[in-house]
Amino acid sequence: MQKIFNLTSTFKSVDPNEDGSVNIKGYASTNDTDRAGDVINKEAWEKGGLDNFSNNPIILFNHDYNKPIGRATSLETDEKGLKITANLSKSAGDVTNLVKEGILRAFSVGFRVKDADYMESGDGYLIKDAELFEVSVVSVPANQAATFSVAKSFDTQSEYEEWKKQFVKPTEAKQPQDTDKMSVFKENKMSDNKDFNLEEFAKSVAKETTAAIAMQQAEEKAKALAEEQEIAEKAAEEKAVEDAKLEEKKAEVTAIIEAGTSGAETLVSDLEKRIDSQYSNVEEVVESLKAELKEKSEEIQQIRESKRIFGERQKGGGLDAYASDLEDVWLLGKATGKGLNTKFAQATMEKVNTHSGIDVSSADFEQTVSTNIERDIQNELVLAPLFREIAMTSATQILPILPDAGYAEFTSNAQASGSAPHGNLDPRGDAYDPANGAGIVMSERTLTTKKLISQSYLGNETEEDAILPILPLIRESMIRSHARGVENAILAGDDADGVYGTSGATFEGLLHLARNDSDYTQSSTAFASDSLTALQLLAARKNMGKYGLKPEDVIYVVSQTGYYQLLEDAEFQDVNLVGDMATKLSGEIGTVFGSRVIVCDEFASAAVSKFHAIAVYPRNFVMPRLRGVTVESDYEVANQRRVLVASQRLGFIDLIDGATSKWGLMYKAS
Repeated sequence: MQKIFNLTSTFKSVDPNEDGSVNIKGYASTNDTDRAGDVINKEAWEKGGLDNFSNNPIILFNHDYNKPIGRATSLETDEKGLKITANLSKSAGDVTNLVKEGILRAFSVGFRVKDADYMESGDGYLIKDAELFEVSVVSVPANQAATFSVAKSFDTQSEYEEWKKQFVKPTEAKQPQDTDKMSVFKENKMSDNKDFNLEEFAKSVAKETTAAIAMQQAEEKAKALAEEQEIAEKAAEEKAVEDAKLEEKKAEVTAIIEAGTSGAETLVSDLEKRIDSQYSNVEEVVESLKAELKEKSEEIQQIRESKRIFGERQKGGGLDAYASDLEDVWLLGKATGKGLNTKFAQATMEKVNTHSGIDVSSADFEQTVSTNIERDIQNELVLAPLFREIAMTSATQILPILPDAGYAEFTSNAQASGSAPHGNLDPRGDAYDPANGAGIVMSERTLTTKKLISQSYLGNETEEDAILPILPLIRESMIRSHARGVENAILAGDDADGVYGTSGATFEGLLHLARNDSDYTQSSTAFASDSLTALQLLAARKNMGKYGLKPEDVIYVVSQTGYYQLLEDAEFQDVNLVGDMATKLSGEIGTVFGSRVIVCDEFASAAVSKFHAIAVYPRNFVMPRLRGVTVESDYEVANQRRVLVASQRLGFIDLIDGATSKWGLMYKAS
C-alpha cells in the first residue's frame, strides 16, 4: 500500500534576504518518540530515500503541486534527525510575506514508509527506511495534536490493520501448526500401550515436525516470490505509463519553448535541462515552466524588437562602463544648448538604462563628467600632488596653527604648595622663563580660494553631427588649460615670473613667497655662463634651516634648462642610476643628495633676475579646495556663438607664515 504520511514541524529560524526572498531552517523529523509512540530514526533517510526529492527539491504551499514557492537548498541528516534549509522566492508573494511576519511557522513533509518494526509494547512503529516525496509550507498542520502519528494517517481502522500486517514480525503471530503438532501427543496414550517405544516415538515426532516446518517454509517462499514478481510487473507497467506521460509533457514543453524567439536561447537551454532531470512530479514541472515563460514574454519581445549589440556591456554594470559616452552627451548638450534633448543623448540614455540596469538623469551625467575631468586634470599635474588638499565647506575657513613648543620645566618641589610648573608651550625662539611661562601660544591662517576658469567657443551654426568628432578635443583643451593654470599658480602665483602677473588674480605661489620673504639666493655668476649644479641645490636646502634637515622631506623643483645642466653634473643621480629608489612620480627625474628632483616647465624663460630652481618643504603648504570642476555654457548673442566654461575653486597657502620652508635660486641681475 503506497500510503503517504505527513510529518509536521515548525521553523527554527527565518532569515529575510535583500532580494526579497527568505530562508527557513528546521528539522523535518527528529529521533524523538512522538505522542503516538512512533519513531523515525535518522538512518531511515540514509538509504536512498532522499535521492528523488534532491533531484527536484521544490517547496510547495499546502501540499498543492500547482503552487511551488521555493527550493530546498540543504537536506541533511545529523544526530538529531533530518534537517532542511529552504529559500522561499519573493515571487511567492503573500506566502513569503506571511513567513517573514511570523504568521506561517510550520512545514509538512510527505513520505512513504519502506521498512519498519511494529513495537507492540507501545503500539507504535520504529521506522527504519522511508522515501521523501515533497515538502510544504502549511497554514494548518495536518495533525495539530501530535507531531506525527502513523495510525492517525489512515481513514479507517481496517485500512490501518491491513497496512500493519506487513511490518508485524512472524514470531509475534500464533502458528496454526502448533495445534496440529500437539495432536500427535494426544493420539498416543502411553498408559494404554505397553509396547510403547519412547525412542521411536521421539524420532517420528521430530520427522513429522521437520516435514511440517519445511512445507510451511516452501509455501511462504513461493508466496513471497509470487508477490515480488507481481510487484515487479506492476512497477514496470507504472514506469512505462510514467515514461509515456513524460515524453508527452516534454513534447508539450518543447512546443511552448519553440514559440519563443532567437533571443531566448539561454532560457530554452535551461528549460531542456530541467525536463531531462527526471522530476518526480511532471505536472508540477510543466506548470512552473509555463509560468516562467509567461513572465519572460515581455523580455522576449524586447529582444525580438532590438538586435543592437553594445560593446560596453562587456565592461560590467554601472555608469563607469559608459563614462566616455556620458561625457560626450553632457558636453554636446552644453555646446548645442539642447541639454539631454540631442539625438545622441537620447540614444545613449536608452542604451544605459536598458543594459546597465540604472535609470540615469542629468545629475548623474554632470557628476560623472565633473569627476572624470577633475581626475584627468590631476593626472596632468606635477607640483599639486606634492601638497595636501583641504576640503572647504565655505568661501573662507579659519585654520588654527601651533607653530612650535617651548621647553618643559624641571622642578625639585613635588609638593602642592610652593613653586609650581608653569606653561611651557611657548614658541621655541622664546627665552626659558619658568616663572612667567605664558602657556600655549597659537596662531591661525585664513584659508581662501580663487576661481579658475577656462572657455571654449563654438559657432551658432555648428550642427550636432559636426560637433561630435571634436568633443574629445574640446575636453582635452579644458583639461590642459586647467592643469597649466594650477601648476603656474602653485609655482609662481602672484609674481612677476608667473603668467598671471602681480595684480592679485591668483593666490601667492612658491616663487612669490620666496621673493617676499627674501628666501632666495641670487647667483654671482653672469647669466650667460651660469649653470645649475647639485651643490647649488644643496646650498639652498642648507638655507632652509630645520626644514631642510631631512633630505627625504625636501623636493627640488627645477626648470627645463636647469634639468639639462644637472645632467652634466656628476653629483646628480638620474632615474637610470637611482633604479628602484625612484618613486616614478610624474615629472620626477632623479635625486640630489637624497632629495628628489622634479622638472617643471612653468618657470619663466631663462633671463636675468629670473628664478630657475627652488627647494620646497611640502608639509608646510596646503591647497584648500571649495569644489570640483563644473562645466557650464552660455550663448553670446552679439557674437553669435556658444561658450563652454569649465571652472573650479582652489587655493594655496603656507601654514607657518614666513617660515624658511622654501628657498629659491635666481639668476644674476646683470
